[in-house]
Amino acid sequence: MKATGILSPPTATITASKGYFCTMPENARLQNLLQEDERQFMETLFKTYFPLVCKAIYRLVQDMATAEDLAQEVFIKIWNRRDQLNEVYFKAYLHRAAVNMALDHIDKNKRRGGAPKEIGPDQEALSVSGPAVHLKETKARIQSAIDQLPDKCRAVFIMSRYEEMSYKEIAQALRISVKTVENQMTTALKKLRVSLKEYLE
Repeated sequence: MKATGILSPPTATITASKGYFCTMPENARLQNLLQEDERQFMETLFKTYFPLVCKAIYRLVQDMATAEDLAQEVFIKIWNRRDQLNEVYFKAYLHRAAVNMALDHIDKNKRRGGAPKEIGPDQEALSVSGPAVHLKETKARIQSAIDQLPDKCRAVFIMSRYEEMSYKEIAQALRISVKTVENQMTTALKKLRVSLKEYLE
């Protein structure tokens, strides 16, 4: 059976996900499907969690097409490892896989000398003056500062501030200690304050 045959992205808006971990009934239902009907399990898992996985990756790579491609790869890997998923909490497992996939992609892109996409002339022509420009510049400055954070540091910051995950949830998702999460957040905030100091004065 080929995994790719069932990996068609569901038409769902990628929004913030509340409730990071699976509830026991939800997780038990997926585990039952895994034992009884692997194809149905994969279809259900994909339709339920593709938006979450895609969103987690997009936060790090900042490109939707890339995020969707990497999200597909996450589910293909899950399919290939389906015999190792007993007693897994799927939501946490998928989020961790998404973050790792994004960080691997960023690392490979850096080694190839890849650079962020620049704003093209057409996009610049659509710019407006006044408060909208200031807001756009502010967002760009903040995003640039976040992009310059070390990979793991950036991941922790995004998971905390954008995805509203607790330090405990982040620690479990990344398989690091809560203390390490705290240290990474402290580092991120210090670096961001330095990067944005002149702009915020």
